[in-house]
Amino acid sequence: MRDLIDDLPLIGAYFLLFGTTTSAVGISSKKIVSENFGRRLFATGNAIEAFGNSIQAIGREKLYKKAKKENEKEKDIELTLMIGAWIQAIGNSTNTFSTNLEIEGLEREGHKLNAVGSVIQSIGAQIETTAALMEKTQLDNIEAYGNQLIGLGALIDGIGNVALLHEKVTLGEDLLLVGSWVQVFGAILIIYALRNKRNESEKEHLEYRYGYYPNKQFEW
Repeated sequence: MRDLIDDLPLIGAYFLLFGTTTSAVGISSKKIVSENFGRRLFATGNAIEAFGNSIQAIGREKLYKKAKKENEKEKDIELTLMIGAWIQAIGNSTNTFSTNLEIEGLEREGHKLNAVGSVIQSIGAQIETTAALMEKTQLDNIEAYGNQLIGLGALIDGIGNVALLHEKVTLGEDLLLVGSWVQVFGAILIIYALRNKRNESEKEHLEYRYGYYPNKQFEW
């Protein structure tokens, strides 16, 4: 029977998808509904992302402790993933705070902090990418690509905020739109990878438990 701890990274990834989608819809609705409505959605989305990344980090910490006595390589991977997830959570929290500043009318301060928060998130995503690539399996590569897309999207968001600081509004808003949806696709890839890894783990557990080896050849 699987431990809930094993599923925390996947549970966090679902929150990550919900958060990135909420943020992307917020950016998309700025011109359709209103500026502040879009900002509120963006701030809410980043808060959800921070929560999702925190759940992933807690899960990775538990898995790190679990792997400490079993596999040195696995231990290092979980530790690196944990660090990356916490850094991303800090970046998301910074984005939430800075967007609330924008809503209150402190736009320049908000854009500056949003750029910083996006860069922090991008660094965290890159750390997670490095960790995922340590395993070198196909699913780990897909997870790494997902984190790369989140990092790239966050970096594009950061550049968009810098453009807004220089009063290049159209360019800035377009970059924020692209960056936010790139992160959605990244979250989808992460969920795909983690779900399939969980399914493979469950299959291996059942085969081991019931002695079912479909590829095994018996000698009579």
